[in-house]
Amino acid sequence: MRTTRKVVVVASVLAGVAAPVAATAPAASAQAGMAWYAYHNATPAQSEAQVKRLKAQGYHPITVNVSDGERYAAVWLKDGSSPGWGIWQGMSPSGFQRRFDAGLKEGAQPISVSATGSGDSVVFTAIWEKRSGSFLTKSNLTPAQFGAVNKQAAAKGLALSSVDAYGTPGDVRYVGVWTANTDGAWYYTYGYSRQRYQAEFRAKKAKGFRPVKVAVAPDGTFAAVWRKDGHRFANYIDMSSSGYQTRFNQLKPEGLRPVQVNAEGGKYAAIWE
Repeated sequence: MRTTRKVVVVASVLAGVAAPVAATAPAASAQAGMAWYAYHNATPAQSEAQVKRLKAQGYHPITVNVSDGERYAAVWLKDGSSPGWGIWQGMSPSGFQRRFDAGLKEGAQPISVSATGSGDSVVFTAIWEKRSGSFLTKSNLTPAQFGAVNKQAAAKGLALSSVDAYGTPGDVRYVGVWTANTDGAWYYTYGYSRQRYQAEFRAKKAKGFRPVKVAVAPDGTFAAVWRKDGHRFANYIDMSSSGYQTRFNQLKPEGLRPVQVNAEGGKYAAIWE
């Protein structure tokens, strides 16, 4: 039986310090007073140690991902804010539902949800924050159901704010979070091959839009959320783990930090700002 690892709970602190995963190093962002830290390809134990260490140093997570036999990636900020937050890893579908129900009672909403695997082997990880406002969370969605929920959410004034794909190449499933749309027009795409995604990127960029969320599916396709916000950014897809690290090293001196990292099947996609 898989045991859910409750790494940090809302309004609680777990003690413990461990050496960092040898994936990335902390770096100051372009914004004064803000620091960030990112890691990827971490085992469950390494991820848990990172959470305890970064929590103790005053960081809070903004995005999390699980993929490929339970390997974790995440990005953390240290910006002076202290939202009530929690992060869980190693959850089964039923464990994720129990944590979701408990979060509702605590006034917490999921802000980043990721899953990998299929059938009885699905593993979830997620970040919760204490916040108000309307939101919707759905998992185990087929592509058709994912498209339908997006349309329903948009009609209610919600926008897709977290997305991931899991399952198998022949049976892709989606998990998403939709929150109140306060940032204007948005679009979503899914099931796009690398070539189609790149064509969409060029077309959207010409109209002032850019990807703000991206997810890799088990069949090698990509899902994304697009917005027009004028932010400086970089977006790369179809990277290996080492390829992601190379891009990370190249963009860090330019003052760009990853704000979302996603992987599946050994392929990474990420967005920097």
